[in-house]
Amino acid sequence: MMFDLSALLVSIVSVLVVGVLLGAGIPTIYALGARQLEQSAPRNRVLGWTAMAVCVLLAAMGIVLIVFGKALFGI
Repeated sequence: MMFDLSALLVSIVSVLVVGVLLGAGIPTIYALGARQLEQSAPRNRVLGWTAMAVCVLLAAMGIVLIVFGKALFGI
């Protein structure tokens, strides 16, 4: 049985990238949105609410994936 080190490395890197994006990316988007909402300019408030909406959307997608992942994607 042959051990494919390159496939293992690709798998590890992809899991780390997704973990960083979803693990640290969502709180970062939330923090940037909260910072924009503190400012009074209309443009900044729109950006802040957009960032908050993205956070809510990503959280909802995560819940759907956890609850219905096997039925939807066979995961």
